Amino acid sequence: MVNKLKFGLLGALGYIAPRHIQAINNINADLRCVSDLDFNSAQKKEFLSKNIETLDSLEEMIKFHQKDNLDYISICTPNHLHTDQIITCLENDINVICEKPLALSVSDLGRIRKSESVSAAKVFTIMQLRFHESIIQLKQNITSQKSEEKHEVILIYATTRGSEFFSSWRGSENKSGGILFEFGIHYLDILIDIFGQVSNFNVNKLSLNQANVLIEHENAKVLIMINVLSKEKLKEMGQEEVLYRSFTINGDEFEFTGGFQDLHTKSYESILEGKGFTVEDASKSIKQISKIMDEFEKGSTYKPILNNL
Repeated sequence: MVNKLKFGLLGALGYIAPRHIQAINNINADLRCVSDLDFNSAQKKEFLSKNIETLDSLEEMIKFHQKDNLDYISICTPNHLHTDQIITCLENDINVICEKPLALSVSDLGRIRKSESVSAAKVFTIMQLRFHESIIQLKQNITSQKSEEKHEVILIYATTRGSEFFSSWRGSENKSGGILFEFGIHYLDILIDIFGQVSNFNVNKLSLNQANVLIEHENAKVLIMINVLSKEKLKEMGQEEVLYRSFTINGDEFEFTGGFQDLHTKSYESILEGKGFTVEDASKSIKQISKIMDEFEKGSTYKPILNNL
């Protein structure tokens, strides 16, 4: 009988944690323990009924590991905690699967690299959009085309969040990293993967709930428009909640709002196959977002972007 891989999970009550738990179950691994600061008695009882230990901190999970020998710890905590938690796992030679972003700065990314270089463990991140069938097909189409002209691309992402989102850590730029780290990083990742490195950018709008950025890649000019709409305001106006993702490339639009059900499972499967996304893979989008935010804070990137596309 093959021994199952043993997992721990940090941030078990978070928004994204259920997808990680489902992925761990789908790969036939053993979720041994979970940690969260906000467990109530009913939640603890539910996990314990599945033979999953409930813990209050990463430190407790490290002690659990010393007795139970975890293979991986999955990190689903607030963004600003990721770097230090990754490093703690590496220092204890535990492999890490961390939600985006691995870090909120280039310097923290360097700390992770340094720690990984002297650890027996490895760090992997979740870039689930790379497994989306529509994105895979898009990359194949773009790669197969030979054009001397740069593609003209518009990427739109609109979603809805309630007041609890904005009052939580996600509503703090210091903790979430802002809209580009919280929402935009997945799109920057696939854009760089498909259209090449960024050569220039202009920022028209960058706030907690909206980003309009024109980015020039090796093979494309891309207008990114991200909007996080208030659930309460939409309700006041009698409108339904919004979730919409689309690409328009050279005038042809395709939507990719659906198709996200199994992407975390595919991410975990890829990691176990030795094809997981590494610190190096994650670094490209983190560096680019950091550069965009730094330049925007200096006030040096504003231009009317619609005139440039």
